[in-house]
Amino acid sequence: MIADTSSVSVRDAARPVRVCMLSYYYAPHYSGSAIQARNLSLHLQPRGVELFVVSANMTGSAEYELVDGIPVYRLPVVKDPSLQVPSFMLRLAMFLIRRRNSYDVIHAHGTLQHAIASPVARLLGKRSLLKVAMANSDIDFDRQGRLWGRANRYMVSRFDRYIATSRIIQDEFSRHSFANGRVYLMPNGVDTDTYRPCATRQEKSELRASLGLPDKPTVCFVGIIISRKNVDLALRAWREVRREQIDAQLVLVGPLPDRSDAGAWRYYEELLGYIEREGLKDSVIFTGFNLAVASYLRASDIFLFPSKQEGMPNALLEAMSSGLPSVASRISGTEDLIEQGSNGFMFALEDEPAFGRTLIELLRNPELTQRVGDQARRFVERSYSLRALSASYEQIYRDLIAARA
Repeated sequence: MIADTSSVSVRDAARPVRVCMLSYYYAPHYSGSAIQARNLSLHLQPRGVELFVVSANMTGSAEYELVDGIPVYRLPVVKDPSLQVPSFMLRLAMFLIRRRNSYDVIHAHGTLQHAIASPVARLLGKRSLLKVAMANSDIDFDRQGRLWGRANRYMVSRFDRYIATSRIIQDEFSRHSFANGRVYLMPNGVDTDTYRPCATRQEKSELRASLGLPDKPTVCFVGIIISRKNVDLALRAWREVRREQIDAQLVLVGPLPDRSDAGAWRYYEELLGYIEREGLKDSVIFTGFNLAVASYLRASDIFLFPSKQEGMPNALLEAMSSGLPSVASRISGTEDLIEQGSNGFMFALEDEPAFGRTLIELLRNPELTQRVGDQARRFVERSYSLRALSASYEQIYRDLIAARA
């Protein structure tokens, strides 16, 4: 559902829309919600939308600065992990009250850290919009504990409108009896100019050289190296590729876990041990945190994405926009994007052998790889361009402001 703004007066339409974007994680932090908040903001600004971002300051960064020309306010939080979110919510409420004359609409990217914004918005006479980007998490109130679950349900119910980034999340809203008239199905978007295919084989070879990669068939994974992203399944699928004596490489692009997170670091060490035992060391590359994601995707031939849980995965959108056929798990978001066998391939997580088989088939059949990748690019250009989605968001903001009036 997209908002109908036909009732907006000429005077209201001429007013600049003022938006307070909430994203608990934001640059220099790496997260899907941060990426989407940044990308959307960059496309809203040229449309005349006046906006700023509010995030948590967990790295000692500047409390205020311009990031890509976007004003960013970082609110300090306590160091104790169990108190970080409550302390952020308290400071956020105070900030929204103090800055109430600077915005008309609050746009929250994610629920758990931003829910306090809805009752504050009601108190101040502002409008609020909640984007839910993670399935079976943000509004899965039963899993959040009895007291917090009830409190979160109440605060979430106070938002004026909701964005579901996938059909599965839209169904979640329905199960929780949120009025369908207030829920918009709006996917994440992708910058199709930044994420584009290489024009020629020569260009791809030169790009690999600039990244320090061998010039050979390349399978790419993008995401933080954690258990939820299912990197261990990616490595097991890669083992099957190497057993077929296919000379190719697997490039894993994304932040490595922090040593302070014992569980995540142990998972990473287990991955390294598996690579060593299976003789994969010469064909698997970890890049660590890297800003050149678009370049790595353009330098690749196939995208591998076996994640266990997502909403609408940025990485998959970016890979498809880059003209890559994807081999992905059948979860929230991938079901909205992939048309089986046409613009990509997806399989149930339980069907592990299918991941390896499909990689082998694609690596042995460059014509199939090219055809499916071309279809993926056309699909994203048609339906998931940030340019078009930013216009839809501006429309929703204006509808909210008009409804308040």
